[in-house]
Amino acid sequence: MPFANVDGSKIYYREQGNGAPLVMLLPQSGGPVGVDPFLNALALRFRVITYDQRGTGRSDPVTTSDGMTMMGRSAEIVGLLNTLKIDQAHLCGHSTGCGIGIATTSAAPNRISRLILVNPWSHGDRHLITMQRLRIAAARALDPYRYTWFNASLLFPPMHRREHAADFEQLALEAAPQDANQIEARLEAIIAFDARPLASNLNCPSLVATAADDQLMPAWFGTDLAGLIPDATLLALDGGGHMLPETRGLELAAEISTFLTA
Repeated sequence: MPFANVDGSKIYYREQGNGAPLVMLLPQSGGPVGVDPFLNALALRFRVITYDQRGTGRSDPVTTSDGMTMMGRSAEIVGLLNTLKIDQAHLCGHSTGCGIGIATTSAAPNRISRLILVNPWSHGDRHLITMQRLRIAAARALDPYRYTWFNASLLFPPMHRREHAADFEQLALEAAPQDANQIEARLEAIIAFDARPLASNLNCPSLVATAADDQLMPAWFGTDLAGLIPDATLLALDGGGHMLPETRGLELAAEISTFLTA
């Protein structure tokens, strides 16, 4: 079982495909389709590396006070690259992973060759604070079944939920109890992070992908970031909600492949 040792903590990672290394920062939440089709499509051209953030999956718990921050998480990326003896890699982040990606590219610019930001946020504005704290309140108040459906209603567009209604229902029925304290720590770290001062100093080509119907991190965040990053390309999709790697995974993989090989 592959583990990277980062500052005394074990981080579980997986690899597939060959080619230029592409590290993925994937969502904590997921739906019935999952991200495998997205990853498999990218693995046809790249060495795709995914991992469990500290405190999730098979990786060790978070042990430091800054471990949940975007800068704290960026050390996981650098440590993983060191373990795999990768001098430089592409980095693709989704949602929370966008903040980690920006922090990593800012802190270790020589290690990231190209950056992809999917469904990002730029800072904790009033909308984001309201939405994330609503999610925290829901995590404390709702049973696992209702919390799973509540999250799905924020993350996925109505048509996708309609097309996969039976599968979403099964996920809700099988949902384990949520850890409200961990959810609060993760979402408050998102609110606290301001990407704007870092974005204007990023020195690598970047692709920013947004969805017009993203309720959680609306498209205005991506538009703002694309305007701040010196060498950024904006990919504005007309739909797909907050979970583009799942709802429009094959299309997104094609756009990322084109960007990375241009």
